[in-house]
Formats: sequence, C-alpha cells, structure tokens
Amino acid sequence: MDHHLADLRPKGKLSAQKAKETAFDSALKGVITSSRKLENLFLVASGIRNSSMFHPVDIEEILLVHDLAGNMGLGMVVRKCGTMVYKVFIFNQDKESLAFRIPDLFESMGFQEFIVAQITIANLTGRFLDFPQCCVDSFIGHLMQGTDQDMEAHEELRQERRPDPRAYFVERFVPCTVKCKRAIAEGARIIDILDDMDPEIHELYMQLQLRHMEDVRLGRIIKEKKTRDEQLTLKPKKK
Repeated sequence: MDHHLADLRPKGKLSAQKAKETAFDSALKGVITSSRKLENLFLVASGIRNSSMFHPVDIEEILLVHDLAGNMGLGMVVRKCGTMVYKVFIFNQDKESLAFRIPDLFESMGFQEFIVAQITIANLTGRFLDFPQCCVDSFIGHLMQGTDQDMEAHEELRQERRPDPRAYFVERFVPCTVKCKRAIAEGARIIDILDDMDPEIHELYMQLQLRHMEDVRLGRIIKEKKTRDEQLTLKPKKK
C-alpha cells in the first residue's frame, strides 16, 4: 500500500485545553509515549511549535498517531527512509507546503546519491522543524565528513559539568554544542509559554527535557540510530 495515501492536510489550531484533552486522553495511557503526546502533538496543535518529526516504533504507532493528528486538525506525512525505516512529520498550516516537499529515500539509491539526498533532506527538514541553523549546519557537516554527530555530542555531554537541559528541547534533537545559545533559547521559550499556560504540562515538559539530555549522555540515541542504519540496507551501485 502506498503510504502517501495516508497524508493528512492540516485544518486549524486547537485551544490549549482541547489539545490537552485529546492528546492526553485517559484511554491512551501507556499506549503512546509522553513525548509523542506533548512534543509531537500538543505543542503543534496548540501553536507553540509549527511542526514535529519522529521515528515510529512500528506501524501500529503510525496508525495511532495518524488518528490523533486527524482528530486534532493536524497535518501528517509519512516518508520512507529505506526498507523498514519511516519518519513521521506532523505540522500545522504554516508548514503545509514545505511538508509535502519532503521526499522518500529508497534502498535502490547508490551510496553517493544517498548522501546527496541526505544533505538535501537535512536542509529541508531543518527548515521544516525550525531547528537552529547552526545545528542544521553541524549535522550536514558531519554527513559530508562521514563523522558521527551523535557520538561527538555524547562525548561532549559526558565531559560537561553543568549542561543546560533546555538545549534538548524535543526528543532526538541534538544541538551543535551543549552550550548552543539558540537551542537553549528555544527550550526556554517553550518552558515560559507552558508555565503560563498549564503547570501540569509545564512540569512534564521539564522532565522530558532532562530525559532527552540523558538519552544523549548515556548513548541511547546512538543505539537507536545504529538499529535504524542497519535497516536501511543501502549499498553502493556496482560500476
């Protein structure tokens, strides 16, 4: 089945209360993670962020988030990144046109073609997700040099005595440095809005930031990436 048939067009912003009620419905407890509910759905549906992206655990998670996104008036596209790897992009009307420009990556690509495509998509998704440009440039630099940004971030964070968890403002985002001012500013912006909007969501978000930072520090993000890379099965074209 063509996964593009499941693309959703966004409808409009929800009130913070309605977004909370939908994303944190009691029937979803233990079924979908807190970061999916808060960062991928609530923050976008309430207009705090314009977009989000995540790597799904399985098809069931994609279908569940698809239903929730539809109920919350959000847009959603699923894009392939190899044989078994998918990325899910969620967005509001401000990011609609950009979302539908995000292409699939296929295992039939040659190695060089794949790297060029990765760089192009990194630029596109960086804009789509409103990530700090310095962090996007850092990621692309590692792609071009064949080095591992996640490993470098892991080692840097292990040596930092007083890291600021605000720099890790959404799950699996890795700042260019642990002291990236732009990343910290984005995390602080979200914290301030949630502090005024909803103390309960604010506290959960603060906990998630700490957890995201620990995922990088303890190398969990590296292990997950390794699993995804093994599933890509991309090989250089034969000459």
